[in-house]
Amino acid sequence: AFCQCTDLKNVILGGNVTKLGLNAFSDCISLTSITIPNSVTSIGMSVFSNCKNLRSIVIPNSVERIDIQAFHNCSNLTSIEIPNSLSEITGFLFEDCFSLKSITIPNSISIIRNYAFKNCISLTDITIPESVKDLGEKAFDGCSNLSVVRIPRGSINRYTRILPRRIRLL
Repeated sequence: AFCQCTDLKNVILGGNVTKLGLNAFSDCISLTSITIPNSVTSIGMSVFSNCKNLRSIVIPNSVERIDIQAFHNCSNLTSIEIPNSLSEITGFLFEDCFSLKSITIPNSISIIRNYAFKNCISLTDITIPESVKDLGEKAFDGCSNLSVVRIPRGSINRYTRILPRRIRLL
């Protein structure tokens, strides 16, 4: 749709949009903000891939699925709110989001796939809710500054083998 529109800066989507398809805004390197309406239920693969100037995004609770690499290489993305309508954080979802400092994982999430946060080097701590039953072995691969992971009581044995030893589990 808008793939490689390098001068596109701001987008306000209308209420008739229900799906953001494959690569819809990928390589829109000037995109800084987008308003996603409550009518959207699905965000496709690589939709915002390489949107290097996208800094924050609010995903409405109507979104039930976000495909892999949707935010790949959004290198200036600093924060994101994941809606309670999602049950899974797909693989490579935030890969190479070097500036991502803050993310809230809601209690609706039951699966965090491999490489979901790969190379999120600004991420220093994260809380994994009790609802997460499956944490991909490489979910935080390359998160070199991640030092604290807050997990539910009784889950330490489940995550000890997956997370690097330098990470403090709380």
